[in-house]
Amino acid sequence: MDYYELLGVARGASADDIKKAFRRKAHKLHPDKGGDAEEFKKVNEAYRVLSDPELKARYDQFGSAEPQFGGYGGYQGGGFDFNQAGFGGFGDIFGDLFGAALANIQAEVQISIPQAVLGDKIDLRVGSEKVQLDIPAGCQDGQQVVFRGKGKPYRNGRGDLTIILRVVVPRRLSRKEKDLYEELRNLQS
Repeated sequence: MDYYELLGVARGASADDIKKAFRRKAHKLHPDKGGDAEEFKKVNEAYRVLSDPELKARYDQFGSAEPQFGGYGGYQGGGFDFNQAGFGGFGDIFGDLFGAALANIQAEVQISIPQAVLGDKIDLRVGSEKVQLDIPAGCQDGQQVVFRGKGKPYRNGRGDLTIILRVVVPRRLSRKEKDLYEELRNLQS
């Protein structure tokens, strides 16, 4: 079974692409939604392997995430038993996966060039959460700061709060990595 094909992603797919593909497939195949339980198990197994960097590397190298045994190139190891792993069944897996994802919050904060270059601390209120944002010196536009457990509550905890830094650059200035450029006009008379 090809886990990449099962999830519908290319071998070079990013972790984010793998997660998105898994969510689409899991939602479609979930037994509570009328999907096929066996296919749902296969998709879960594929995601378990491809979302774990160590297992993914082993799968990419050997075609299996299970440890290799014996001199014949065969492998031993069974499937993944969700009930023995502490999951309460498919409903719990589905609820945990989508509950956590829906509890995550993203917000953008505009910062000035001096704040981006020198760093700063600012107090924010996002939803009902008050957090102190430490802007790292030398940060880039689009950089993310994650506050674990500061998102919306859900059944098994709280989601994460992700702040996306947006550096506001005045029109006459431009920034390339750590360098700042100013456009000067030719003032000849």
